[in-house]
Amino acid sequence: MKKILFNKIGLIFALLISATALFSGCAMNAVSYHITNFPNKIIYEIGEKPNYAGLKIETTNSDGTNTMVGLNGAEISKVDTSTSGEKKVFVKKGSFSTAFNIYVASVVINDSDDLKEKFQALVDGDVVYLKAGNYVPKSSSDESYKDIVINKSVTIIGDGRGATKFYGNFIVGANLKNGNFESMQNAKDVKIFNIGFKLNYAIKNNLVNYSGPYGKVDKNGAINAFDTKNLSIKNCSFDGYAYGILGNNLNGLTIENNSFRNILKNAIKTTQDTRNASIYKNVFMDIAKNVISSDNNSQSSLGAIELAFAQKGNAGVIVCKNTFTRIGLCDSGFVFYDEASKTFSEQTREKLKTLSYINNTAIITLLSSAENDLDVSGIILSTNNYGQALTNIRLNTTASNNIDQNGVIVTETY
Repeated sequence: MKKILFNKIGLIFALLISATALFSGCAMNAVSYHITNFPNKIIYEIGEKPNYAGLKIETTNSDGTNTMVGLNGAEISKVDTSTSGEKKVFVKKGSFSTAFNIYVASVVINDSDDLKEKFQALVDGDVVYLKAGNYVPKSSSDESYKDIVINKSVTIIGDGRGATKFYGNFIVGANLKNGNFESMQNAKDVKIFNIGFKLNYAIKNNLVNYSGPYGKVDKNGAINAFDTKNLSIKNCSFDGYAYGILGNNLNGLTIENNSFRNILKNAIKTTQDTRNASIYKNVFMDIAKNVISSDNNSQSSLGAIELAFAQKGNAGVIVCKNTFTRIGLCDSGFVFYDEASKTFSEQTREKLKTLSYINNTAIITLLSSAENDLDVSGIILSTNNYGQALTNIRLNTTASNNIDQNGVIVTETY
């Protein structure tokens, strides 16, 4: 009887210790302290008081487990919002500390403003607050949100992908001249956070038709970047475009915690060369679904991610902890991206699909834009969740644009 009573007391004591550790945020045997959820709001107007609702922090313990900790009693550093710019916030509790950034805007934009006029006036270092609203064309001829040029080193932040709804596209690192985009020299340091990008389209006679000022096809995607160094895109959503993010010759690319849905060709596509890129914790769903597209009388390469490489040596590219679902699925008949694709399908003798998947599709495609069997290294594909698709990973789109498979490390895929 005494032994049973002792065991009950011991159990109660252990539970009290565990509860105390959890609610105090002092996990036993903790070795580090890190953020799992950033605050709901990270952008402020000058003089506005920061609000850290939504912030979540946990410890990593010596046994490899994680423990969520409360913020009661935590020391959160004060931030001066009287000036614009990037501000670092430090969080300390016990012997552990971590930090995150918030931003104070130098330019505030509402959905009633002339967006192109505002962007033309930007200077290097500006922090742009794209406030909650519907940035949508008012008619089929309204180009207010089409091809918004970003040719300065700026940070653009919305109120969240569900609050700042942008029905248009950004052009990064290029200027519009005589109807064409010309790459500018030394484009760098552009951040785009917390915006919901959406483009509406309809299917008529099995053909894709975009609404608004975009015409029948979308050539530029939501974000089209030219020769840009240090481009960071985080916590955005992309829906309805031909391309989510399209880039030519990018160095220092970060694509993190974004959602890509109903993208007709490629969610992320680079041409020429890709260097020092991190594609991390994104969700890809219904990419290139039922879509037939052609390029130069052959079936287009479609899928979630397509990266091109032009240089030998270490590319410094990691694709990690992404989730892919229904890539290149064909479950309800073909949809033709444009008239040329429809004509191609009528004239070709090629097989356009294999079982329930569109041919020439893959979740991740890596290819050479230079010599065949390019000796590129330092490409890591790690702990990604590969869902339904014809092919998970491929290292070319034709017989003449292979990259050396020895330069690609694939670990712990599931």
